[in-house]
Parts: sequence; structure tokens; C-alpha cells
Amino acid sequence: MKNLSKQKLLYLFLILFSLSVGIFSNYREMWLQTNGLTPASISRIVCFANIITVLIFIFFTIKVSYKKLKVGVSFALILKLITSSLLYIINGSGNLFLIKFIMFFDIAFNELILSSIYPLMMSIHKDNEVYTKKKSYEEISNDVGFLLVSLLIGKYFFKHLFSYNSCLLLSICFIFLALMVLLEVTDDNKGNSNSFDIKRAIKYLNEHKIIYLFLLVNFLSSVTWKSVVGMPILSLTTNLGFSLQKASFIFLFLGIISNILAILVVKHLHFKNNHLNMVFKYGIRIILYLLTFITNNKVLLGVTFIYLFVLEMPFDFIIEGYFINKVKSEYSFLMTTLKYITSLLGQALGIYLCGFVFNKSTRIIILPALIFSSIHYLLTTVLLNKRDKVSY
Repeated sequence: MKNLSKQKLLYLFLILFSLSVGIFSNYREMWLQTNGLTPASISRIVCFANIITVLIFIFFTIKVSYKKLKVGVSFALILKLITSSLLYIINGSGNLFLIKFIMFFDIAFNELILSSIYPLMMSIHKDNEVYTKKKSYEEISNDVGFLLVSLLIGKYFFKHLFSYNSCLLLSICFIFLALMVLLEVTDDNKGNSNSFDIKRAIKYLNEHKIIYLFLLVNFLSSVTWKSVVGMPILSLTTNLGFSLQKASFIFLFLGIISNILAILVVKHLHFKNNHLNMVFKYGIRIILYLLTFITNNKVLLGVTFIYLFVLEMPFDFIIEGYFINKVKSEYSFLMTTLKYITSLLGQALGIYLCGFVFNKSTRIIILPALIFSSIHYLLTTVLLNKRDKVSY
């Protein structure tokens, strides 16, 4: 591995860690359910885990400078290995308090690591293509991990059942491999680095207030998304009646299509007018939410799920990629962190709403998404009108 470039090593690290995410995270809710937790309880766990993640993010941003990012991510990986290993050990113990407590931090470390990968890559290069490529590699690897365990789960190997806990064990192996690769990445920054300057950061944000609007739009986007698909496998099996295997393959297949579309769109299939791009990304969603609400029809709910998953990745350059790549390099990690913080807070609210309406009628299930997506679309239109008029 010593002959590999820093960029290739970071991509390999991203692939290995994303494989670990795909292997277990997609079945996390099922693992929790087999340990005696209800969908409402699971949604609260993920909600509080996201809040814990935000607190860790804030600490991480203040205490870990951009130059020491690799060290911080390596430490987070070690903590992730510990929490995941503890969860594997206590599976089936019936100790719900301990399971919830450890799971809070396991999810938090997982999100912290994912949020830090692009800032690591930006030390080499940053643009919309790299941002999309990073997301595509991440999602494709996630899907491959998901496919692997979808084929294995429920089968016997040497008289041992491949269970949700087996997924967790396999995930731990890939986390370890990811850590080994990251440790091979050379640190180009020598000497002591400056500590994070909060005053300078706040001054920069206040000079570019449009960033606050971007963060609000990002928050609302996450609320809308997670209020519908906060627990995708449980939703497909419980609300739409699919078997576990069918739900897994549907989720996987749509994810692959979304990744392929993302690559095609960023190179060939996007309009020069971003308002038209936005119609495909967000506008059609609102129409589907509204039709589902009016008809109270589960078939339309299924169609909405399909559209959401297929258009999850394409057109991210309209808002996310633009603002993250636009800020000064010294504030790139801060910007990425703020983006993830607002995403996590939005996900926390969205997942809570998803759990709250989980066993309700189709009309009630879709109502939170309809409300928040309408507000989100309005503010995104304002943001697009303002963004090109601001200099950085």
C-alpha cells in the first residue's frame, strides 16, 4: 500500500468504511427490533444519537484542527470499533438500557467519520466532480455491502445462522481494515497547527449570511427526507408489506440506479438553469406527497418511496456541492461540519416524526413530509436566486 497515492488510499479508506456501513447500518433497525425495541423506540434512539453526534461534532471541530484531521478520524475509528464490538457482545442480553446507551455513541462515531472524509479529500482537490465521486463511491460501496449481507442473511454456514449480529461482526472487520488503510495515509502537514478560531469563523459566517440560509435549507431537506424514509427497511416491510428479502433488494436496486444517475447527471443530464434541476430533485416530490395525502393510497406511497430513493443522489451539486466547494479552504472543515450538524438535527426531527406516524394511515404518514417539503422548496428558490450574487 505504500506505493499508492494519498488520493487512492483515501478512496480505498472510503470504500472499506462505506462497506462496513452498508453491511450493518441498513439492518441496524432490524437488529434493534430483535433485541426487543419497537419502531417508535428505534426512531427515538436514532434521534438522540444524532443529537449526541452534533455535540461530538462541535467538540471535534473546536479541538481537532484541519491539519490534525487524520489523527482525529483515526481516533474516532478506534472508538467506533470499541462500541460496535460491545454491541456484538451484548446482543440478546436483554439489557435494553446498555444497548441504547452504546448504540447512541456507535451511530455518533459512524456519522462523525463519514462527515470527515470529504474534508480529508479536499486537502488534495475539491470541485463538484470530486464531491459527486466521493458520494458515489460511498453509496456504491454501501450498496455492495448491503447486497453481500442480503444474500447471506438467514442462511446457515457451518451450522451457524448468518444473523443480524453476524452483519455487525462482518462490519467490524471492515472498520478494522479501513483503520489500517487510513494509518497508511501520509500526513503532509508538519509541526503544530493552529487551534480553531471561533471568532474568525463567526466573523466569516456573518460576512456571508447566505450560508445561514443554506444551513436552514439543508436542515429542512433532512427533515423532509427522514420523515418518510427514516427507517427504510421497516417501512418497506411493515407499511408496504414486502418480505425482508424483497425489501432489501428493492432498497439496493434503487440505490444503484440513484448512483448511476448521479454520475450521469453531473456530467451530461443537468440543465443550465438550476431551477429546472430543482423541479426534478424536489418539485416532483411535493406533487407525489400531495397526491398520496389526497388519495390516502399505499400504491402512491410506494411510488413516492421509489422516486425518493432514485433521486436521492442526483442534483446534489445544486446546493450542497456548490456551497461546500465555494467557501475558503480554511473554512472547508467548518462548512462540512455545519452541513452535517444541520443534516443530523434535521434527521433527528425527521426520524422522530417517522416513528411517531409509523403505524398511522398513509395520509398521516406523508403529512410531515408534505408540510416541510413545501417550506423547503420555497426557501431553496430564494437561496438559488441569491447565491450567484454573493462573492466569496
